[in-house]
Amino acid sequence: MSCGFISRQFPAEVSFEEAKTYAILTNCDLEVGSYVVVEGQGRRYLAIVSKVQVSDIYAVAKTPVLSPEQELAVSLKLGPRTAELELLSECAGASCGPPATPVPIHAAVRLPAPGEVGELLGLPRDGVVLGSLALPSGKIVEGELVRLPLDALRHHVLIVGTTGSGKTVLVKEIAKQLADQRVVALDAVGHFYHLAYSGVPVRVILPVTRRLARRGVRAIVRRAARTTAWRGRYRYRAKALFRKNRKTGEVYFAKALVDVESQHGRGRLEVYPWALKSGDILRDLPEAMPILSQQARIFYRRVLDTAMRASGAKTAEALYEFLTSAAEVDRRPVVMYEKLGAEMGLHAGTMENIVRAILALIETGLVDVDGRGFKVAEPRYDFEGYTVVDISRLNVHQQRLVVYRVLDAVYKRARPITAVLVDEAHLFFPQTRSEEEQSFIERHLTRLTRLGRAKGIAVVFATHMPADLNDVVIQLANTKVVLRSDLKILERLDVPAKDRRFLAVADKGLAYVRSYAYRHPIYVKVQKTAAHFG
Repeated sequence: MSCGFISRQFPAEVSFEEAKTYAILTNCDLEVGSYVVVEGQGRRYLAIVSKVQVSDIYAVAKTPVLSPEQELAVSLKLGPRTAELELLSECAGASCGPPATPVPIHAAVRLPAPGEVGELLGLPRDGVVLGSLALPSGKIVEGELVRLPLDALRHHVLIVGTTGSGKTVLVKEIAKQLADQRVVALDAVGHFYHLAYSGVPVRVILPVTRRLARRGVRAIVRRAARTTAWRGRYRYRAKALFRKNRKTGEVYFAKALVDVESQHGRGRLEVYPWALKSGDILRDLPEAMPILSQQARIFYRRVLDTAMRASGAKTAEALYEFLTSAAEVDRRPVVMYEKLGAEMGLHAGTMENIVRAILALIETGLVDVDGRGFKVAEPRYDFEGYTVVDISRLNVHQQRLVVYRVLDAVYKRARPITAVLVDEAHLFFPQTRSEEEQSFIERHLTRLTRLGRAKGIAVVFATHMPADLNDVVIQLANTKVVLRSDLKILERLDVPAKDRRFLAVADKGLAYVRSYAYRHPIYVKVQKTAAHFG
């Protein structure tokens, strides 16, 4: 559809800094952010409307107005609408690139044909669908889906938006599309079970505390079923499976097959109870909890081996009791860890730090978990398909222990492509004043993102509090998806001022996307294709 033509009244400019021109609009009532195509002398230019102007002829002629009454008495005589166009690309045939030549004067301006904007923008044709191409107002550009290539996904994504802006919907839409490969969703709220209602097989890793285990298998299974139902009436059937250690005779709760029916539909889960064994976690404690000082990290293994040989302890609790038991040095009463520290030439503060870390591990309630006639341990980390790590009922310290432990397993077992979805990312990768904790978090981030990229790991971070998020995340995420946010947050994320006024009041699901996969920042409207609650 013809919209107008390039005006002779203004220069058509192309420079190293910008490329713009001006059009007189005859048949189209365009809004700011609209895409148009300019054609002339065998070339096509894709442009975006950056300004629209309309003026009264008397104002153009600078005719003075002597009074308000005269202003209202004279009828309006509007001139043509004019639009400032920011040129995005220039195409000769099928070859497109940055604008390098001025648009011909009187060249035709028209609306794009279906699919033409994506062609001229060079939008990827394969990858994960983020949504439909949109204008800053939220209006959808028909027939234009925006995809993020898997290679760009492996360079990691940061999704930012206030509560209710649509960020979790987008994360779950990404999960649904990758669910037939390998997706691990760290679920701090209980939102990620619901893909079961969309026909996605859902595997749930459910951390089980000692308190929950004492309530029995039924309580563990009911927790997963209730989370799936999401604040509604539900019915469920479950089958619990156990395994027996042939050497020790111990019985472990292996998994449960759970069928849930609620007002949302029907879904099936495989629920894997999760807890830690002292024999596995004690040696890995420096990589599982951000408590140890640098000095304590260096000597931790040596202290652990010495204490376990001296005590014969097999569990974290027994080890802690030994380290805090009474002892003597030169007939002076001391605590055992002080005695061991003196014998090993270690500072008392270092030993205290190690003992506090062991106590913090015990107090999570996630170590050496026994139920009614069964035990709980780490399941096999088989990350095929869609796996939800449910940490929604845990406190922050418990959550971090689970997250760092699971991410360690993800890194060791990753194969292309393994997507890790981290909702509420500021809880697990915060910006902290503690040097030890900051160093711990950044080591995990570096391994997961930089080293993990070569193994095919793609991390999607989502948060509504980017100011609390570790700076390394913001630096490493090469694709940023920004939904409705506070102005200060938009400024911190380097969103241009012209876009901030739209994003500060944007409708749910409208996102500003900046990525090396796209030649220009674009707007996307996220659309639901799966079950979403919460």
